[in-house]
Amino acid sequence: MQLFYQPDIPGGVYTLDPEESRHCIKVLRKKVNDTIDIVDGQGTFYKGLITQSNPSQTGFEIIEKRKEPTSNYTIHLAVTPTKRSERMEWLVEKITELGIDRISFIQSQHSERRKLRLDRIRRKAVSAMKQSLRATVPQIDGMIPFGDLFSLLAPETNKYMAHLSESAKPLSKAATPGSSYCILIGPEGDFSKQELQQATASGFETVTLGTSRLRTETAAIAAVIGLQMVNW
Repeated sequence: MQLFYQPDIPGGVYTLDPEESRHCIKVLRKKVNDTIDIVDGQGTFYKGLITQSNPSQTGFEIIEKRKEPTSNYTIHLAVTPTKRSERMEWLVEKITELGIDRISFIQSQHSERRKLRLDRIRRKAVSAMKQSLRATVPQIDGMIPFGDLFSLLAPETNKYMAHLSESAKPLSKAATPGSSYCILIGPEGDFSKQELQQATASGFETVTLGTSRLRTETAAIAAVIGLQMVNW
């Protein structure tokens, strides 16, 4: 299945953007009265009938739609970006394929990077959503100061911070199935003592992802998969 992306269908937009139109008409050779599969990134699949085969603005009408199945839990990943931006782009691709709900990039005291190209990261997420045949693209927040994260979280959120400490529980034992989770992954230089104290005071529980010291993006993927396994 080839999916096309049009986020504004709920607002009444029934044309593909120039890039999607070009691929539809020039590459796939679609024409008037052919059907195409479209997603809005908000959880809905559409079956469209092409009404205008314009390679810069392909028009369609909706002939069928269905909602993507939802789960009884949500995962919000809060992660400090690495120095190399391509590692974060790779991370976003993989966790979008896995089906995460929200990604926040956190600026901590030991952060290696303080700016991100969010336009490029969001394009990677859209591409990964289409490739994995999903209809939902995760919410992606820009760089957020460490202390501002806490005000984003609902009171019922189960909050975890990945950390190698003797008192930390394995994530699989700490997490309760069917919950809303926020998992916080620090920089490779780790969080500062002040940040650890601040997070703990804000209700974050320290958890381990195993005995190995992991790269930031590896830890993030391990955390997402770990939370999903709790709910399988």
